[in-house]
Order: sequence, then structure tokens, then C-alpha cells
Amino acid sequence: MDTRKLKANLAKFRRDDSGNFMMIFAFATAAIFLTVGLAVEFSHSINMKTRVTNSLDAATLATARALSIGDITEAQAEDYLEAVFIANIGVDDLGSSNISIQDITVNPVDKTVSAKAVFDQDLKFISVGAATDNQKVGSNSAATYGISDIEVAMVLDTTGSMGGSKITALKDAAEIGVEELLAVNSPTDTKVRISLIPYSYAVNTGPLAQYVYADFKQKTSDAPAYSTVLFDDTGVGYDISAFQETGDMDDMYANDDGTPIDDCATDRKAPNSGTSHQYSDANPSYGMLPRDSRLHTDWCPSAALMPLSADETALKNRIGELSASGWTAGHIGLQWAWYTLSYDWHDYLPNGSKPGDPVTDDDLQKYVILMTDGEFNTAYADVKKKNWSAGNQGSKSRTHTDNLCTNVKGDNIKIFTIGFQLYDSKALTMLKNCATPDDGDVTYHYEPETGEELKETYENIARTIQSLRLIQ
Repeated sequence: MDTRKLKANLAKFRRDDSGNFMMIFAFATAAIFLTVGLAVEFSHSINMKTRVTNSLDAATLATARALSIGDITEAQAEDYLEAVFIANIGVDDLGSSNISIQDITVNPVDKTVSAKAVFDQDLKFISVGAATDNQKVGSNSAATYGISDIEVAMVLDTTGSMGGSKITALKDAAEIGVEELLAVNSPTDTKVRISLIPYSYAVNTGPLAQYVYADFKQKTSDAPAYSTVLFDDTGVGYDISAFQETGDMDDMYANDDGTPIDDCATDRKAPNSGTSHQYSDANPSYGMLPRDSRLHTDWCPSAALMPLSADETALKNRIGELSASGWTAGHIGLQWAWYTLSYDWHDYLPNGSKPGDPVTDDDLQKYVILMTDGEFNTAYADVKKKNWSAGNQGSKSRTHTDNLCTNVKGDNIKIFTIGFQLYDSKALTMLKNCATPDDGDVTYHYEPETGEELKETYENIARTIQSLRLIQ
């Protein structure tokens, strides 16, 4: 038998790898197809998990808020939560979808509302090698619906650039904010109080004017300490003659008795020596607040600040008094906003307007809403007499603002900032830095462009303040 031909054919067969390539290509294509399918299916699962979680969080928070302000009863909570969930998840009804809500629970003792949402996902690729062809993707959410005590200071820009339609838009928006915030109150239970601090060249301190002293055109000042006893005896809270000895009365806008000529206050100054309270909430017993003589007599805003109040009519009336004029000393508005919220000022504010003590009230929440349409450009503190002119102190005003923002936030007060039709980059940077950092879906800095957007901004902030943190 001739084996040479057989051996040659066997060798040729061993060298022919075209069949091997086709087999490898087939296996590789299948692997790639499976990998892509797994990735798509896994991505879909993650996306649906996110959608379900976000929709359920929105539904529990909305239900908690509605329960808090009395829009719904506890018996209506289940239907309300389901309706909000459906609106957010984007289906017509849950019965015809592969999404369900389970275990909706309203606990009237703990004041919580909770629920679980489940997405039933069909599996095609993940099921390869698995024992099931579907999986349930679930999410739990819960929120409290008991409203804690809330104190909010609204700092309102009434400078000249706010004239015309802008000041009208601000009034409308601020009134909406007041309405939304006070909606949780009832005739027998006050949970929310609001203070108003309009500002331009300075702040009209109104009912708090007794804590202001007439000051000189100086960059620093040793502020006199306020004495309640002296005020009760004389109607003036400090020793005027002793303070006047340190300066020249010709350099002051003051009445004949040395008291300030109006109710306005400028920014707190560093002392010539000793402890500085310039960027603190120190009450007037540490040092009163200056009314710098560089503030012209006709520059005091007509609308005075209003300490904490739950009187919606009174708050709206004060907002209605706003008028636009002057330059922008926004840090002075922030400064007085802090005083209206600070427990250190408790004994210096009228009954009904005294700030709460966060030490004894763990649930007490305090907020500042700081609004402007332009650069902060006017300051008195740390500016030499010869270098001062209104509208030309942007650097100083921003420095004062930065320091105050840092210390206000350090006092566990959250700050919302609003730049209304604001295009100045320095001002926007200042506001963004001043605002409390965003926390998840909670936004603390806004840049509305129109009057309608400004209304929406105040409404959103009010609802954010009312909305309670997720507890799960």
C-alpha cells in the first residue's frame, strides 16, 4: 500500500486553518453580542432604578409637605402619593405598567410617610445561565411630615438699578415667598416667621434704631456699648458725651443731643483696638452699630427692616412700601438679617420677634434669602475718609460679604442667593460662594432672568425650606 500519498494529504489537512478561523469568528461574535446585550440590559436596569427612586422620593416629599400644610388628610395620603408618583414616573396608570407601589404607610405617631416602589424587569441576556428570566428592582423612601420651627430673613435689594419693572417684580415675588412660607401656620400654631431687610446705601433699622450711634468718617470705630439701664433713664442707650470726646462733632450727621439724625445704620467697623465684632452677631452690649456720617441724610431707605413676624398682612404691607434708589451695600443687609435671626440678639428684639434658641430647640431651622441685581459696591468700614465715594467700594463690600457669609453659615444658618438679571461676573461669583453648597436636588443659588422666573425662584425656595429631609 502506497502510504506516501496518504501522509501528504494528512499534512495538507493539518496546515489548513480556514475552518478554525470561521469557528473562532463565530464564537467571538456570539461573545460580543452577549456582552453588548448584557451592558444594555444592565444600563436599562440602572436607569430604571434611578427613575423609580427619584419619582418615589418626589412623591413621599410631596405627600409629606401636603400633610404638613393641611392640603390632604392622612386618609388621603395613599392616593395622593400614588398620583404624584405616576406623574413623575411618566406612565398613564400603574395597573398597565410593570411598576408597582407597595407598603404605603402613614404613621401619625412618628409623623412619617413611607413607601416602596418596584420595577419588574424582563431579562433576556442576564438570564443566560441564571435561574430566572425577570428581576424586581425596588426602592424605598420615607419622609417626615412634622414641621419644625423655621425663621427666614429676606434681604431685598432696593437700589436704583431695581427701579421700574424690577422693583414691581421683586414685590410680587417676595409676596409669593411670604405666602408660601407662612402657609404651614395655623391660628393656633405658628411654625414659620419671616424678617424683611431692605437695603441700598444702608439699612433703615426702624424699630431697632435705639442700637445705632452717630459715627465719624473713619475706617475704624470703638463702638460704645449699649446700656438698657441708661436707655430706660434717658432714652439714649450710651454715654454720648464720652463718645463725642473721641471725635469731631462737625464730622457727624447727628441731632443736637448727638444721636443719629435718622434710623439708618451702616456696616459694623473694626475697633481701633481690642476685640473686633465686625463679622459677628454680637449684640449691642458688645458694641452698638454705626451710622457713618458719610451716609447723606437723604440716602436712608424709606422702608425699614421688619423683625421676625408671622403677620402676613404686615409683611406684605412692608414689601409694598419698597422703592428703588441708591447704591448697593448688600453686605449691610446681610449683616442685619443675621441679627434678626441670632439668638444672641434675643433680648434686644421686640416680643414676638425674638429669635429661637437652636441649643434648646434641635429642630429649629434658620435661613437667609439674599437677593440682588448688581454688584455690591458701597462700604464704609475699612475705607479711609479721603478714599470714600458711594458706588466705588466694590472690593471692600465683597470682602465684607465673604466674611459675613462664612460666619453666618458657620452659625448653622443656610443661605439662598438670588442674582436677578445679574450679569456681573464678580457679583455672581460672590453670590455663588456665599450660598450654602447644593445638597443633592436642593439648590441654594438662583439666577432668574425675568419677573416670572423671579416669582418661581421665591416659590421654589419657600417650598424647599418647607420640604423636609428624606429620612431613608
